[in-house]
Amino acid sequence: MLIFIRSKLCSVTFVVMLIILIPIIQTGCLVLDKYFVYFPSHELPMTPSDVGLNYEDVYLTTTDGVALHGWFIPGESEIVLAWFHGNAGNIGDRLDYIKLMHTYVGASIFIFDYRGYGLSQGSPSESGLYLDAEAAVDFLIDRVGSEEGAQNVFFFGRSLGSAVALKMASIYDVGGVIIEAPFTSTVALAKIHYPYLPEFLVNLLIRDRYASGSVAGSLGSPLMVIHGTNDSIVPIEMGEKIYDLANVNKSFYAVAGADHNDTYIIGGENYFRKILEFVE
Repeated sequence: MLIFIRSKLCSVTFVVMLIILIPIIQTGCLVLDKYFVYFPSHELPMTPSDVGLNYEDVYLTTTDGVALHGWFIPGESEIVLAWFHGNAGNIGDRLDYIKLMHTYVGASIFIFDYRGYGLSQGSPSESGLYLDAEAAVDFLIDRVGSEEGAQNVFFFGRSLGSAVALKMASIYDVGGVIIEAPFTSTVALAKIHYPYLPEFLVNLLIRDRYASGSVAGSLGSPLMVIHGTNDSIVPIEMGEKIYDLANVNKSFYAVAGADHNDTYIIGGENYFRKILEFVE
């Protein structure tokens, strides 16, 4: 199961531990972004060929010299999805999802691993993930863009990937951006899941903010927001907030009964039909 945060520690124990560590935290020697935000794995459990998809291994280098790995999976339509995955596992954990998207939407799909995930080098950070995404988008636009621009390219981001996709959509002019289970910021999300932590501690502990609430208003491309009504990790109200802040053509798809990781399962064919309608 791909999750966004670890199980809660005993509140009293955790608070006592943090109070002891405050002097260290204040010196900048300890932040818990990796505890709250990033859960990578390095071994790829499968490749696209294991689910019957043709693919090409893609290797990129970011502007700060980090080597990244991804897969380009050709589709039947002119639509191309740049896929920004969530915070756990790696690209090999998304292949059942990718197979269904490829089947029902018909798009080509480019999915890559952020630094520190899968076969990509480095260690994850907010600034690093944005550089990774820029390298991925530049590659994709160079490959599939036309003289008219990149209107056939759509960004698709889930959970943590929604923040990355939104950031890229504030920089690049593309056909649209689809975000699923987006949050307004990691700080706001931590306050929901760790309400016993003083606000100043949350602000000290989390440096990688992914403040999508501040980015949503600067989008220039159409937006689709997808959110499960029973999301136990990222409340649907956060998705609604992102939607409200965007000043572009937009749509909101609430998947009735879905939690954080099963929207495409609960939504079934209708889920993919909604996406196809948006990209067409």
